[in-house]
Amino acid sequence: MTQSRAPHSTNAWVLIPARGGSVGIPRKNLRLLGGIPLIAHTIRTSLSVLPPSQVIVVTDDDEIATVAEQWGATVFLETERTPPEETLDTKIIRNLVRLRDLGAESHDVVMTVQPTSPLIKAATLHEGLARFDTATVSSVVSVADDRHLRWQLNASGEAVPAFDARVNRQQLPPEFRETGGVIAARLGDIETAGTRVISPVSILQVADDEAVDIDTYADLYVAAHLLSRKRIAIRVDASTTLGMGHVYRMLAFVSELARHDIRIYLSDSLPLGQQFFSRYPYRFETVKDHADFHAHLQAWQPDLIVLDMLDTEATEVRALRAAAAKAQVITFEDRGSGANEADLLVAEFIENKAVPEDKQLTGIDYALLSPSFEVGGTQPARSLDRVSNVLVLFGGTDPSHLAERALASLAHADYSATVTVVRGLGAAPLDVPESLPYQLEIHENVTNMPALMSHADLAFTSAGRTIVELISCGVPSICLAQNEKELTHSHATADNGVLFLGLGTSVTDDDLDRATASMLEDQRMRAQFAERARAAGARRSNRRTISTILSRVGFDDFPDI
Repeated sequence: MTQSRAPHSTNAWVLIPARGGSVGIPRKNLRLLGGIPLIAHTIRTSLSVLPPSQVIVVTDDDEIATVAEQWGATVFLETERTPPEETLDTKIIRNLVRLRDLGAESHDVVMTVQPTSPLIKAATLHEGLARFDTATVSSVVSVADDRHLRWQLNASGEAVPAFDARVNRQQLPPEFRETGGVIAARLGDIETAGTRVISPVSILQVADDEAVDIDTYADLYVAAHLLSRKRIAIRVDASTTLGMGHVYRMLAFVSELARHDIRIYLSDSLPLGQQFFSRYPYRFETVKDHADFHAHLQAWQPDLIVLDMLDTEATEVRALRAAAAKAQVITFEDRGSGANEADLLVAEFIENKAVPEDKQLTGIDYALLSPSFEVGGTQPARSLDRVSNVLVLFGGTDPSHLAERALASLAHADYSATVTVVRGLGAAPLDVPESLPYQLEIHENVTNMPALMSHADLAFTSAGRTIVELISCGVPSICLAQNEKELTHSHATADNGVLFLGLGTSVTDDDLDRATASMLEDQRMRAQFAERARAAGARRSNRRTISTILSRVGFDDFPDI
C-alpha cells in the first residue's frame, strides 16, 4: 500500500469502532462495497495517514478482527458483545487504557473514525489532526452543511416553522449536522471530561460525498454510486464540414452516463459544437489543439477517454495514453491508424477492417441516438392509403443543398399534402419557390425530433445518424449521401427500410423523381419499408449499447453491492 503520511506536531491514534451486531444491514461492516469490505475503506484511508500500530479497530467480532488484521490494522478484540444501547463514548473511553499500554500519552490525539463513513478522505484526517496545532481547540467534529426549512411541534402539538422566512436553502443561516465520520480529542481530556466532544469545538466541514453515513441500504447504494463514479473525458466537435452527428451521439453518451464526472472538450476554433452543448447542463471546455487537450488530460487524469473525431492517427492515441496512463480509450467511426491503438472502436456506420473483431463493435445495433428517442411511447399507426406528411432532413448543415432538391422532386410528383423541413444549427436558409403544390413547414433547431418523426409517413434524408433515428421511429426513407464518406455507411439499406440512391450530387433529377414517385404511389412498397424500419429499430437502445461498450473496456456502470 502506498502511504501518504504527513508529519503532525502531536502524536495521534485512530480508533475504528466496529461492532458485529448490526441490525439494519446485517453484517454491515463486512459487506462488500466497491469490491472490498466496508470497514476496509476506513482502514485503508487511516493507514495513509498513520502507521499500522496507531490505526486500531475495536471490535467484538472475530470475523471483523480477522478482516481488519488482513487489511493492516491493529485490533483490540473485546470479549463481551457490545450492547445496542452502548454509546461510542463509552466504548472509546473503555479502551483508552489499552492505548496507554501501547505507549499513548495524555497529550496524544485520539481520533474516532467510523467504518460507516467509507468515503472520508485522508486529507480530512490530516486537517483534523492539524487543528490541534492550536491551543484553542479541544476537540474536532466532522460536519456537513444541512440547511433546510425545518418544522417543529410546540407544546400543544402544533406544527410551527423553525425559520423566520421562506427563502432558498442557500440563503438560510449556516446549520450543520454531525457526519459521524470524525470525532477527535486529546486522550487526557477525554478521560477527564468523560466524553470525546469537549469545548472549544472545531467543526470540520466535509463535502457531501464524505458525509455519507451508512445506516440503511439506501445509504449503501449512495456510497456505491459515489465510489464507482468514473472520470470521463470526451473529445468531440461539430462544424459545417463535420456535421452535427458527432455531438448528438456524445449527447446520448453523456446523458446515459451523467452520474459520472464528465468533461467535454471542444475546439475553440469551431463554435458550432460550443453553441450546441451550451443548451445542455453538461460541463464543456475548449482546447486550442492536441497539445492543449493532452495538458488537460495530464492535469485531470481521467479513467476513460472517448474520441468522436473521425479518423485519428496512431501517434495521437499514444500521446493520449502518455498523458493519462490509467485511461481506457474508446473511439467512434474511426478509420485511421489510431483506431488500432484504442481499446475499443465503435463503428456503427463504417467497419474498420484493420481493427480486430474483439476490439470493435459494428453495426446499427450499436448506434447511439439523442436521449429523446429513448423515452417515446408506442408509435402511431402510419397511413397506408396515402402519404399525408413528408419529413425532409439533411443533417445539421446540408452542405450539398439536398433539402432543396427533395422539395423540388415532391413538387414534380404533384404531392399536395404537408412537407416538414428541419434545418440544423449549421444549415443555410432554404431557397424555394414561392408557389408549391404542398403545404410547407420549416423548423429550425428542433429539440423534440421524435415528435416530428412519429407523424411522418415518409422521409428524405442523408446517410448519417438521422437514418438510425428514422429507423427507430419506423419511418421509411429515401436517402441521398451528402459526401463520399457517407457512401461507406452500412446502415442505409432496404433491409432497414431505406431506399438508398447514392451520392446526392451524382443522382440525377430524373432518378430522384422516379424514387419519389415510387414511394408516394406504391402503398405496398412503402408499408414493406416501414415494417423493415420498425424491426431494425427494435434491436437497439442507448442503455444496452453503452452497457456493452463499458463492459468491453472493463467498466461496470453500476457495480453490485
